Amino acid sequence: MAPTWTPDSMPDLKGKVVVPFSTFETNIIIYLSYSKGLGIHTVKHLATHGAKVYCGARSKERFDKAQQQLLEENPSFTRERLIFLKLDLGNIDSVLDAVKEIKAKESSIHILINGAGMVTGRAGNEGEWDEVMAVNHIGHFVLTNGLFPLLKAACAEKDSDVRVVSVASNTPGIFLPKNYEFGLTTSVCLQKVVPYYPWRWQYLYSQVFGMDMVRYSIAKAATILFIKGLQQRVDEDKLPILCLSLNPGGVATDGAEDIMKPLFRPILRVGRLTPDQGSYHSLWAATAREPRQSFEKFKGKYLEPTGIITTQHPVMDNEEQRQGIWDVTTAEVNRYLSSRGLGSLMEWK
Repeated sequence: MAPTWTPDSMPDLKGKVVVPFSTFETNIIIYLSYSKGLGIHTVKHLATHGAKVYCGARSKERFDKAQQQLLEENPSFTRERLIFLKLDLGNIDSVLDAVKEIKAKESSIHILINGAGMVTGRAGNEGEWDEVMAVNHIGHFVLTNGLFPLLKAACAEKDSDVRVVSVASNTPGIFLPKNYEFGLTTSVCLQKVVPYYPWRWQYLYSQVFGMDMVRYSIAKAATILFIKGLQQRVDEDKLPILCLSLNPGGVATDGAEDIMKPLFRPILRVGRLTPDQGSYHSLWAATAREPRQSFEKFKGKYLEPTGIITTQHPVMDNEEQRQGIWDVTTAEVNRYLSSRGLGSLMEWK
């Protein structure tokens, strides 16, 4: 089904600084295939509407190629609107370097889009954390913490509209039972993401999926809980920052198809959104007027396309798990930083 909202409804973003980030060396923002995924379309629409976009990626060569493609297809915007930022979200030192670079160039940031896709490896940050958690949660946690002063500074501008958007998933509600015991209150969850596998996964879903969707779902649940925790903290500090997490929808990307075993991949080709359409929900959350106008309604919420507030899994409303993953991540990251003489995370005030 085609989306009911399109980027044609986006406001003028001239003067806005946007920082969308990625997981993989093959793209700029969100998913596995840069040239075909959601990332290039998200960048395209942001830049077309006048935004200055920092693009986090591991490879300058791939960025240059994608940038040239965008410029050729969209003569309405200039090369200066797309800025390469070397970044590997799975490596905290890389995240800190990226934060330092942005702070040296900008005094404020208006929109931060945290996007992460399918992570199948298991290396982590020097082996200390499981990679899927390091990329989907810890990297975003450190990145947002480091850039928080710039987001806060943007709040002081006239008619400010500051947003933090994290791309999550509806998979927690699909692969995890309602009574699943996440164990997000101890540091073990960052090193061993899956405390146990539900029987449905062991005897049913694992026969269909080639990727560990339980592991991925728990990391995405942590992303949703992070956004809720962040919203709580900016509210306490009386900052008008809108924090949202969302499911982009079922999108026909190479990366999405690869999660299924070959025999079942044709199933995913039915009724899928195009990669361009798949970028719309993130763009809606980052720029549409409705969530800002209904701030109290939308703040800290998880959304299904387009802009539908929902609870995919009971853990989303679990205060103990939300506070637990926040405290555990803060302590673990500070331990890592201290061991390398890098200080500590700033207070979220």
